[in-house]
Amino acid sequence: MKPLMILANKIAYWTVPPGIKKVILSHLSKRIESWNFYTIPREHQLLLQKNQVLHNRHAGERCFILATGPSIKSQNLKLLQGENCIAVSNFFLHPDYSLIRPRYYCIAPYHLPLTEESWSGWMKELDHGTGDSTFFFSLRDQKRVEVTGHFANRQLHYLWFGASSEMILNSGIDLTRPILPIHTVTIMALQVAIYMGFRQIYLLGCDHNQIIGLNKSKYFFSTEEFVQVTKRPLEWNERDIEWFCQEYVDQWGNYKLMRRLADANSIQILNATPNSLLDVFPRVKYESLFNGN
Repeated sequence: MKPLMILANKIAYWTVPPGIKKVILSHLSKRIESWNFYTIPREHQLLLQKNQVLHNRHAGERCFILATGPSIKSQNLKLLQGENCIAVSNFFLHPDYSLIRPRYYCIAPYHLPLTEESWSGWMKELDHGTGDSTFFFSLRDQKRVEVTGHFANRQLHYLWFGASSEMILNSGIDLTRPILPIHTVTIMALQVAIYMGFRQIYLLGCDHNQIIGLNKSKYFFSTEEFVQVTKRPLEWNERDIEWFCQEYVDQWGNYKLMRRLADANSIQILNATPNSLLDVFPRVKYESLFNGN
């Protein structure tokens, strides 16, 4: 449906006054979103509707999104005990995980170079190493998650990545509907946080500086741990400058959209990652966020 919105924009540019154009495109975007929703299987619609219980669950509160960049090795994450935290990817490998006990956990959609075998092994490690965290997965990975037999006693939520940027800006984030496709799992966590009503969202481990040290680990844990836990090769060993540049363009596009949405809704997204290349959000010193520091 994205080509249809692009065509509509081009036609409207030459034929419709700006004010009327905005109304028409907003209406068209909502109609397309509604059409998209009702084309998915009924069972998937019901899974998405279960996300309604999360709406504004944490209205007015603050949270920390815990990514896996190497900078968090230099930070005292014990300060996060008792805070609302959303972990991503392999954060459970952090030595303070059991103390922090992130309430929520986001896993990016299945993608290469993962194999079904490595995915299953990874899910086992996640299930055993994440306490009672509530998990978020892609809707298209539902069967893939269920067939592993893990997470039997967990709260699981599934997200559908199918909304355009226009839909997000016009209608906001609704986890019972399509949300923005992601180029980094942090964007998944940001959408979850915004939907749950958090007003201050702090980013940790979002270094995004792997282009500076090509062929080096971009995580806080060792390459040996990465291979052991994920059962897959080190994909960054095969990336070049061109690949990273395109990744930055796509990721920054995601982040800038989140910034626009946050600003429009009086939500603060602050980067508490030291020496991060991510310059989309205001920076804040991590230690300053806690009393006595």
